[in-house]
Amino acid sequence: MINIIFEPQIHIVFNSDEHERITFPIISSKPNKLYYFKADPVKMLSAYKYDSYFEKNVNYILKKLPTIDIIEKQIDLTNYFEIIQEISKIIRFERESNLNSKFYINIGSGSKLTAIASLEAAKIWNIETFYVYSQDIELGIGPKHKGKMIMIPIKGFPIQKPDTDLIKVIKIIEKMIPKNRKFVYKKHLLDELKNKGLLDLLKENKDYEKLKSAEYMTLNQRYLNPLEKDLKYIEVSDDKRNKKIFLTDEGERVLKIFKYYI
Repeated sequence: MINIIFEPQIHIVFNSDEHERITFPIISSKPNKLYYFKADPVKMLSAYKYDSYFEKNVNYILKKLPTIDIIEKQIDLTNYFEIIQEISKIIRFERESNLNSKFYINIGSGSKLTAIASLEAAKIWNIETFYVYSQDIELGIGPKHKGKMIMIPIKGFPIQKPDTDLIKVIKIIEKMIPKNRKFVYKKHLLDELKNKGLLDLLKENKDYEKLKSAEYMTLNQRYLNPLEKDLKYIEVSDDKRNKKIFLTDEGERVLKIFKYYI
């Protein structure tokens, strides 16, 4: 395997009746390579109707970025699994050439089905997706975005939903963090989880020091280790005493997703 330090940027886009929404991110980001998906005319009889959009967009991109490598791909845009598989083939092929390759999928192009399939592929391969929209829309046969384009990075939902108790714990952490700081003390979290019935009390151990040590060990194994090491939702400070627990950006994002879940 050849592993080059250079980090090529690779974009994936799906053809549609849009111009700026497709070309703006490419011209702005200047990727090294573009995979441009078109509808397979064998699977979709109306595919030829979209050829003019493909040609217009490709010509415009090449005019602005003459050195970009554009690879045309035909695909059944109605086949959810084929879309995921084709994206996966691209990522695997490119990573075999260069493990440092950075991938970006424009889920604002194509259809709703290609957007959903792209998000699933992005979760599998841990790559970036983004959505493009504008504050102005031109109405005609169909609405088209025009004017100033805005790109929003989209972080997909985790492949597996976190355990319900882990979600409860990060929600408790969020509520416990005062407005004047960004952390909660580990010892305070321990007490709160005991009060909430989320941490077993080891009353049979009468030795206070051993009891506290066992409680902290349970706290670490059951909640803090999975939240920090596996899910990356929190960070625990290295302080020997009075350890602090911080929510990461990923933890805050997941809290928004589960705001009304529990």
